[in-house]
Amino acid sequence: MPSTSKRALALVGAIAATAALLMGCGSSSSSDNSPTPLSLKISEKGKKSSFDAPKSATGGLVTVSLANEGKAPHGVEFIQYTGNHTAGDVLKQFGSNSKKTPSWIKLQGGIGSVPGGQTDSADLNLPAGNYVLADAASFGGPTTSGPPATADLKVSGGTSGTLPTTPATVTAATAGKDKFKWEISGLKAGSNSITFNSKGKEAVHLILAVPVKGKAPPLGQIKKDLASNGPPPPYADVANLQSSAILDGGLSQTTTLDLKKPGQYIFFCPLTDRDGGKPHDQEGLLAVQTVQ
Repeated sequence: MPSTSKRALALVGAIAATAALLMGCGSSSSSDNSPTPLSLKISEKGKKSSFDAPKSATGGLVTVSLANEGKAPHGVEFIQYTGNHTAGDVLKQFGSNSKKTPSWIKLQGGIGSVPGGQTDSADLNLPAGNYVLADAASFGGPTTSGPPATADLKVSGGTSGTLPTTPATVTAATAGKDKFKWEISGLKAGSNSITFNSKGKEAVHLILAVPVKGKAPPLGQIKKDLASNGPPPPYADVANLQSSAILDGGLSQTTTLDLKKPGQYIFFCPLTDRDGGKPHDQEGLLAVQTVQ
């Protein structure tokens, strides 16, 4: 299962080990763009956070909303598992440090991070199957001193559909064998409703956006810093890091990216392909974007 590399830790601090991603299956398509609502809550009690989620839900085109009733940021990642595997197998793999993604685990995306006391939503297509919900905000570092929240969910039926149109788009695009590039349009300072497109048959993508303090150095220096094991560089405002949920190549979803103030942001993806290899920030998914 893909995990955040030491290169990413150098820039954003501790990022939790991440999981593998989805391949769409199990639902039909339709021109009807009326998504099914799926409401989730997450709360904190002492050092522990927990989901308030149904045991079952209708799949296809879904609008997921997450109400964060805690104080720390929290999110949700939809981890689908197939075959004879169990939720316990998912949790075991999810906590491993392997850079490889087993074929029986598929992540469907979700909501990267919701500040405490707030609610956010995302649109995605969920195939029928068995899922583990995991706190996606833990991908940007521990959200509480306890383990990330998880919950079981069974998805059945439903009809896949076209995602709503958004003002901004962030695409992790392919640029050759083991090469990628960001294609970014429409971003502004503040809250952005975006379409996140993940490209590449064996790719696993995640958006990390880090505000720059002052002026960003050349990309070559940033790439070198990501590849180091040192502390976060002084130009990286890691306290205001923004992240998406994880999305497999060939999939898209809508989500929110909150770029709190005008200026430069470093966009990168520290994950690897399903078969391991180099982090994608070392293969082209690294850019400095200016927003007004």
